[in-house]
Amino acid sequence: MARSFANIVVVLLVMVVAIVEATPPGIANHPSHSHCSDEEIKQCKNLPHVCPKFCPNGCITECRSCKPICIDGPSPPPPLYPPHESPLSPPPPFYPPHESPLSPPPPFHPPHEATYPKKVKCKSKNKKYSRCYDQEHTCPSTCPGTCQVDCVSCKPVCSCDMPGAVCQDPRFIGADGITFYFHGKKDKDFCLVSDSNLHINAHFIGKRNENMKRDFTWVQAIGILYGTDHSISIGAQKTATWDDAIDRLSLNFDGESIVIPNNKGESWMSESGPTTYITRTSNNNEVVIEVENIFKITAKVVPITEKESKVHNYGITQDDCFAHLELGFKFYSLSDEVNGVLGQTYRRNYVSRVKMGASMPVMGGDKEFSASGLFKADCSVAKFKAVNEINEGSLNNLELPSLRCNSGISGRGVVCKR
Repeated sequence: MARSFANIVVVLLVMVVAIVEATPPGIANHPSHSHCSDEEIKQCKNLPHVCPKFCPNGCITECRSCKPICIDGPSPPPPLYPPHESPLSPPPPFYPPHESPLSPPPPFHPPHEATYPKKVKCKSKNKKYSRCYDQEHTCPSTCPGTCQVDCVSCKPVCSCDMPGAVCQDPRFIGADGITFYFHGKKDKDFCLVSDSNLHINAHFIGKRNENMKRDFTWVQAIGILYGTDHSISIGAQKTATWDDAIDRLSLNFDGESIVIPNNKGESWMSESGPTTYITRTSNNNEVVIEVENIFKITAKVVPITEKESKVHNYGITQDDCFAHLELGFKFYSLSDEVNGVLGQTYRRNYVSRVKMGASMPVMGGDKEFSASGLFKADCSVAKFKAVNEINEGSLNNLELPSLRCNSGISGRGVVCKR
């Protein structure tokens, strides 16, 4: 009898091992699934996707690229909201009364706005997303200050993981959803997007690593040409010691500096068309720029932290934290001839050139994407039809909320408030 029982146990163990080994590599042992439910993206709608194994909290399908994107951090929204959980966190009721005043101060006197997870909402008024509209979500732990709500899945997603993102050193997410790196060269300019009515260059800063054949690089500024004769530039000012409370953004429109009050929601609007908006999405270092019917760009100034420097061997010193931009691009009217490091991925027939199996897929093309200046549409793949020469060394940015506007601040435009 004992031998029979032992045999049964052995058989069960063998079955469990077989089931575990049968799970394909790259897929979670307990896979979750996602799909696109956007009626307008017919080629992707309802196609099932299995979440990768490195998505412990599940995933969502980004409909435009038709690829699964990990949901990071405390993904189950319910634990963030239920009132019944609030009594569990503050233990003071069980301690002497004189101890209770010690815990409240941090929430009332936060050291920086960026210290705490940012709250974000779906702002699309499309009836398809009415279920999600205006619902508040908390950014994941891996990007506490930079996330957005995917209105289709109604979940927060790190901005640097969305198609059109340019972050880190520099890491691109193409319109096809494929991640790749373009290192370029420090102190040089490169064409990110070039189309007949829009051209965007990026200025790279960097640091040489003697043990490598390339520079560590980051995007310090972007110069935008659009319409017949308009330009915007957005840049991160050189900074030794980083402080979230100090604004390090430089903004220019048509060669003139723009000053926007350091309050979240403060906006600036151009006086000439196409209408251009710049809005602060945080008190400091973060703005959204929108030009009607052409593009919307999010820009945030961030430093290289001491931890990042140690992990990646950047060798950052105390005299320069290499403040740079994290960017997110959305385009409304690109043609199928668009080019540039990022722009080419928006063509319908585009096939990625990067090695998909590589741990760090790199996009080459330093020479074909190289430009002679921040506002020079002279890279070999340029498509922009320039009208006037733009004055080098300007910086700018804007967005499109409900506004009330008044003139009286620097720059050819007006300052607006929600």
